[in-house]
Amino acid sequence: MTSSLQLYGGRQLGLESIFVLAGHIARDAECLTAVAVDSAVRRGESWQDVAAAAGVSRASATARWGGSRTSALLAARVPPPMILSASTDSPSGTSRAVPHPRSSGQAPGARRNLGAALRTLRGRSRVSLSEVAAVTGLPLETVTDMVEGRTVVSWPETYTVTHALRGQPQDLLHLWECASGDRLPGGGGSTGRLAAALRGAWLAAGAPSLAVASDVDVAQARAALCGRVVPSWPTVRVLLAGLGADPAAFEALWVSARAAQLQRGEEAVPS
Repeated sequence: MTSSLQLYGGRQLGLESIFVLAGHIARDAECLTAVAVDSAVRRGESWQDVAAAAGVSRASATARWGGSRTSALLAARVPPPMILSASTDSPSGTSRAVPHPRSSGQAPGARRNLGAALRTLRGRSRVSLSEVAAVTGLPLETVTDMVEGRTVVSWPETYTVTHALRGQPQDLLHLWECASGDRLPGGGGSTGRLAAALRGAWLAAGAPSLAVASDVDVAQARAALCGRVVPSWPTVRVLLAGLGADPAAFEALWVSARAAQLQRGEEAVPS
């Protein structure tokens, strides 16, 4: 987090500034925990699992992180102040701001897809990148590089940017995993995860009309994106191809969703 970088790099900061930044770190840690819990629950983890991991009761876990608690925490988050500190690494001992670390990600095409989805959310929400930077505490340059598909940051940061753009973070999780080369631990592969990944592909394509984007029946396509059904693989492949996405990147998700469907004793949706 920006706060911890400033605190680490600010060896000559005054005591009052250190306490201010430490307070921001504590609040950021609370937001980070809430994001992690929210992501785990959306991937299929039970609240009992969350409670066991946190060492608290199920009632305490749901009271602390359930419902709209994560959204409220992120909405209330105040970006840390950019405190300048003297550095012997700077010419003539001039002040400089500690930069925010960034990652270039793994796959250029996957980065562009993630950036395209963020641009779609930005267009739909009409939230400026300056507003996103102010809300998240990320440098404007970083936010700009994200939506332009030039860089990939951590999942908590991607989560907060998506939230600031009034999107559903889970819809961008698969895009982020493909772009970063990382995969969040825990459950996954459910009908809901497949549906979220399909919505991410739809956002990356610019949120086009399903009637125009694909040869798949519109009602069936909508049911798949809403998570009401697990379509046959040929149907998913045609839908993704129409959205300009690589079906191969979604096959494992479909296999897991279909396996979960079979465990529930449900029949496959015909092609």
